[in-house]
Amino acid sequence: MRRTCGACGQSRLALRSHLLLLWSVVASIGLLGSPSHANYEQRATYFEAREKLRQGNTAGFRKLARSLENYSLRPYLTYYDLRSRLRRASSEEVMAFVENNPSLPVANLLFKRWLRLLGQRRDWAPLRKYYAPSASADLNCYYLRSLYHTGDKENALDQTTDLWLAPISQPAACDPLFAAWRATERFTQARVWRRFKDALANNQMTLARYLIRYLSGAYEQSAKKYYAVHVKPKKITQVIDFKIENYLDESVVLHGLSRLIVKDSTRAAAAWSAYQAMYTFEPSARAPVDRQLAVAFARKQGIFPTDQQRKATSPASFARDIAQAAVEQQRWAEAFYWIKRMPNDLQQEPRWQYWLARAAEKILIDDATTHEIFRDLAKQRHYYGFLAAQHIGLSGRMNATTSYPSATALLELQRHPGLRRSIELFAVNDDLNGRREWYAALETMNEEQKVIAAELAGQLGLIALSIRTANLAQATDHLHLRFPLAFEIPFRRASMRTGLPTALLMAIARQESAMDSQARSPANARGLMQLLPTTARLVSRRTQLPTPDSTNLYDPNTNITLGSHHMAWLMSRYQDQVPLAAAAYNAGERRVDRWIKDAAGSPVDVWIETIPFRETRNYVKNVLAFRHVYGARLNLSAPMLDATEVLVLPL
Repeated sequence: MRRTCGACGQSRLALRSHLLLLWSVVASIGLLGSPSHANYEQRATYFEAREKLRQGNTAGFRKLARSLENYSLRPYLTYYDLRSRLRRASSEEVMAFVENNPSLPVANLLFKRWLRLLGQRRDWAPLRKYYAPSASADLNCYYLRSLYHTGDKENALDQTTDLWLAPISQPAACDPLFAAWRATERFTQARVWRRFKDALANNQMTLARYLIRYLSGAYEQSAKKYYAVHVKPKKITQVIDFKIENYLDESVVLHGLSRLIVKDSTRAAAAWSAYQAMYTFEPSARAPVDRQLAVAFARKQGIFPTDQQRKATSPASFARDIAQAAVEQQRWAEAFYWIKRMPNDLQQEPRWQYWLARAAEKILIDDATTHEIFRDLAKQRHYYGFLAAQHIGLSGRMNATTSYPSATALLELQRHPGLRRSIELFAVNDDLNGRREWYAALETMNEEQKVIAAELAGQLGLIALSIRTANLAQATDHLHLRFPLAFEIPFRRASMRTGLPTALLMAIARQESAMDSQARSPANARGLMQLLPTTARLVSRRTQLPTPDSTNLYDPNTNITLGSHHMAWLMSRYQDQVPLAAAAYNAGERRVDRWIKDAAGSPVDVWIETIPFRETRNYVKNVLAFRHVYGARLNLSAPMLDATEVLVLPL
């Protein structure tokens, strides 16, 4: 999650000043049109108009607004005016603004806010008339309520079914609609049971408990047991307490066993044998449990499927999961066998091509073919391609394009009204709406235009926006856009102070924040290298650096300094092993200590595959690959894995 930081101090002001200056410079040379497009006088008037509106000086606001008819942000003044008096605005006034500004993101936001107001005051006729399909559950409910109250009850209730079945709690706006729906024959025990199970599958515990109140008889008894084994799976081992008399009972047992397999596969297997001795299960019911047990035994105990199990027809996911277990256990013959059992499209993925070659190499299968797989992978620019290249003594292929958009192409694209508004919004410090306008404009562009837009964002110093635009354009070979040398001086300075390679520090920033100095995560991590305020204070104490306040972490120099020192401390703790230190940067030292406890001496590429958290696993792969790319971009040595990183060393 990203946000506009309204009080981010000098760093924010510096960014705004940079944008203003850069806009003026590029405008003066004709790259972005006439300098009069966004002069300082218009901006000052715009700010003054906003202030007049805030003060309630309607006459002053409108006078200033009229003087800005040719200013790109003039529609925003109308928006703020309408938003301030939306409860009093007429339908005609609101719809005129929406229809006259079809490409303006805030027009759609205003429209949705207005529809919510209509729903809240039960003004059903205009809501039904003007509603447009939406992903917002509350708006959908308000709309269906408008149908219900304007003579279309059955249609409204029919459409309510899917809304009610959603495995998440719905907003309060839906409650009256759901109450009416539950009073009809559409509300059945079977549907409650379905939603109950889906809620637990999505870890919606409160909703699941709530739904039990609507069940009775066998459904209620089964739901209570289902919930109990979901919370405490070991209960399912008490076979005598879980008699199977119908499909509800069977679903309880199967769910409990599935949950227990994750916790204790040995006890789950014993319980499963006991249930099968007492009851007959259809093959379609047995197969998922058998497959889950087989994967659990392979991963946790190194016990792989028997010859008989091998011959059984299994879904692609089973072969993939067993292959993953074989890699983790370094059972290379098993890995080779199960990768070969995968469908060809899955088998051809870089990940599985790499492990197929590694397995074949270990069991001495056709050296020439193995080398060919590594050689083909080494031509590709990704984590496994770089690993393969290093494995056979080659340099990673960057495959970077050398094509750049012309000044003419940049000039033509900047005439796009949405982009002009976006850049001007960034210049007046309205980053949130600036991003909204930018991404809305991208939806109207072809891939070539998106690449040009990415270049434009980079030239304007909007680094994170440039990276994300290049990714949306699938401009994978435009490395100068996807891996910009942003904040190079602070990174080099941090490198000199900590001894860590510049390429590594830039790789972490690229992965953490896409080089966004104003980034803020849902967990409150801030800045380029995404430091929590608590972590930043800890680093400052360790290094005797000045203690930062919350806004200082948005300053690139401060953030990079603290983040690099934190990474240096982790590198020291993990004996200069970047994969381990990177994992700890993402997931914390305690988790990483636990993950490497029994892995000493393991190949590090294998260890990375065993990281339990998908987020951290992908994080480490990206940091290693990005380090390699940044090494190439900086003309510095940055091997995929250096000598200290090949094996997991004990703590």
